[in-house]
Amino acid sequence: MSQALGGAVVSAVLVAAWLLGRRRPVLIRSTDTAAVAALNRTQMALIATGGTGAASAQAGGAAAADSAEPSAGDPSDPELVLGWPLERPLDAPSRAALLRQLKADFTAAGTARRRALARCVAWGDRATLPLVQLGLRDADPVVAGLAARAMEAFRGRSQAAVAPQPPRLPRNVARTL
Repeated sequence: MSQALGGAVVSAVLVAAWLLGRRRPVLIRSTDTAAVAALNRTQMALIATGGTGAASAQAGGAAAADSAEPSAGDPSDPELVLGWPLERPLDAPSRAALLRQLKADFTAAGTARRRALARCVAWGDRATLPLVQLGLRDADPVVAGLAARAMEAFRGRSQAAVAPQPPRLPRNVARTL
């Protein structure tokens, strides 16, 4: 009986030492919660007022610069399609140059990104699908709307319908020929 009691005491001491020696998890160590809460309040005010009024004045310089940009999302808008070539590129070098220009515009922010997606909508080529898919996950609702409009061209069948094959002969006829 004394051996069992001694084992229980040793195990209780080990469990107590483990519990007392363990570090307590700190919820937020590296961020200032007041700054995060203020940012959240500002963003919620921007959403509630549509990005105008006193909420955009509280948001600071970056939000005021974003709200000053035109928010037109129509790909036929002359501001978005400014500089768009009227003819579609047919040869490989001009297609590659246009894709590089669209990728460069897409990596920029604001109107350049919107212009890149508007050009993707106007071009309607399958080579723009990676940019369009990135645009679907963009934070700017205008860019996401343009990307959704560009994806409409690619919905449905991925290729033209294949011509039907002639029916095969029955198995016994095929062996005799």
